[in-house]
This record gives sequence, C-alpha cells and structure tokens, in this order.
Amino acid sequence: MGVLSYVLAGLLLYGGLGWFIGWRLHQSWIFPVGMILGLAISVYVIVKRYGTDAPHSGDNEEEK
Repeated sequence: MGVLSYVLAGLLLYGGLGWFIGWRLHQSWIFPVGMILGLAISVYVIVKRYGTDAPHSGDNEEEK
C-alpha cells in the first residue's frame, strides 16, 4: 500500500505542477513531462526506501 501511495503522490504532485505550468504558459507538452518526471521520482524514492540488499550468509553473527 505504501508503494502505491508513493506512485500516486508523485503522479498527482508533478503532474499537477506540469498541468498548472503548462496552462499558464499555454504549452500542452509540459503536462506529460510532469507526469513522467513524477513517475521517475516516485520509482527512485521507492527503490531508495524499500530496495535493500539481502545480507550475505557469511555476515550473520548468529551463525558463528
């Protein structure tokens, strides 16, 4: 559920910013760029937060 929240928040925030800036500047291409940028930032945050390396079997103190 947390991953979905990050994706939706990124799309809504940066897509909304792209829509607003595009609307103010009368440029329709800014909205899709904002959506793609929001998705990319969301994926980066998800990988940074949830993407951890698995511990190596030799590094575990309990096995020694």
